[in-house]
Amino acid sequence: MNVFRATVTFALFALLAIPSPSRGQAVGGAEKARPVAGDPGVSTMLVMDQPQFRVLRDYAEPGATRRMHSHDDATWHVFTLVTGQLLLTIEGEPPVEVAQGQVLNLKGGAKHTFKNTGTATATIVEVFGKASAGPAPNAGLTITPLVHSSVQIEAGGQVIQVDPWSRADLARAKPADLILVTDDPIHHLDPDAIRRLRKPGAPVLVPTASHAKFPEGTAIANGETRTVSGITVEAIAAYDIKPGEPSHPKGKANGYVVTLGGKRIYFAGVTECVPEVRALRDIDVAFIPMNLPLDRMAPAAAAACVNVFAPKAVYVYHYDQTWAASGKAAPNVAATLDAFRGALSSGIAFRPGEWYPR
Repeated sequence: MNVFRATVTFALFALLAIPSPSRGQAVGGAEKARPVAGDPGVSTMLVMDQPQFRVLRDYAEPGATRRMHSHDDATWHVFTLVTGQLLLTIEGEPPVEVAQGQVLNLKGGAKHTFKNTGTATATIVEVFGKASAGPAPNAGLTITPLVHSSVQIEAGGQVIQVDPWSRADLARAKPADLILVTDDPIHHLDPDAIRRLRKPGAPVLVPTASHAKFPEGTAIANGETRTVSGITVEAIAAYDIKPGEPSHPKGKANGYVVTLGGKRIYFAGVTECVPEVRALRDIDVAFIPMNLPLDRMAPAAAAACVNVFAPKAVYVYHYDQTWAASGKAAPNVAATLDAFRGALSSGIAFRPGEWYPR
């Protein structure tokens, strides 16, 4: 860890100096910050999100501790203490006292924790570098997020499209050997997108309750297993625990466990942490929804669910319901992703994905 003693003004102007007219506020705005789940007295908010980097502003009340966590998608990480004083600990290193105005250069993805050791609220500005967007290889799989819950999976020359939606850039999507549909709203079941991406004669599996909306497909119910195009598909129940509208009753929608390229891949669809999800085992890659209506699958709950069935790697998707409904990003989405990562067990790899256009 490198520590630089510099004025806050110099450090932040250097970090935020970009050729675009984007603007970010270095201090103030604590009332707009979102509490970090599981860390009382700590809150965070998104200041700026650019293709090359992301800026967060954090607040820690006197005595508050941000538990050990990491930002696994960060290629680099600059940590600036704007106000207050902290004790910062990087995993595997001795604690460091950080004074107001200090700038620290952390390795991207480094696990760290901090505690406010002062008598005033500490304000921290963190800047994270981003890797260039593109398909993410996962040990023989190529995973390409398209939009919201729409994702492309490739292995062994075969292509699976899950919940293809016309609001994605389908020009970069490949024709599918198999299409899976999890539910019947348009962002899950889009007949135009299905017909555009479906290879001639390729199977399309849809929940039994959705079959009437796409009779060209093949119905599959919760609990069924089918082998199509040499790919094993298990339909997993996907439903609500918390009552209220919009509702997702048991039996209406499917998640899927797909065995492809020797890997078990779980697509949750829209669900809470129901017993059928908690019972999953031996999952290599999972796709989990977050920030669902009525505070279903909030970041801490979504992470706790993943920790139960412990996949080797997890993607969070279907997490910006405001964008899905209006095309405008919800506030503090990046902060909810950070909260999820912070609550995730250390043995599970978090995989970032570009699920929404900028």
